[in-house]
Amino acid sequence: MNKSERRIWNNKIRRQKERKQHFLIVIFTFCLVIGLSFSASVFLSYANAENENAGNRGTRNENIGNESRKEERVGNERETFKYYKSVIIEKGDTLWSIALQNIESDADDVHAYIKEVKKMNGLRDDTITAGMYLIIPCYSNG
Repeated sequence: MNKSERRIWNNKIRRQKERKQHFLIVIFTFCLVIGLSFSASVFLSYANAENENAGNRGTRNENIGNESRKEERVGNERETFKYYKSVIIEKGDTLWSIALQNIESDADDVHAYIKEVKKMNGLRDDTITAGMYLIIPCYSNG
């Protein structure tokens, strides 16, 4: 085999290796796309199943940040939406008065509301002063 034939032969072998590498890259990419698609569909179906389970009658699903909660009320279901707002504290305001302005419930709910407000705003006790800003949760009927 002379020099030119050997060069031609080496180029042919090199091109075959390159084609094989390109083919393997395409197969790997295809498998990766199929795997990611399958994983995403499993994840979404699991999330949908969780949402359906949370909406069952008789459950209470309260997630801070998800903005909605379902409550069972004497035979009929009522959905309330939770959102947050900032309020400025005026002279004479107390956590109890703010709670009474923003929820319509019994004393246990007021205590839970105040506890949540204190936790959200980093308050160690019930002391608030005029001019302070507080982030408070608010509820509205859907």
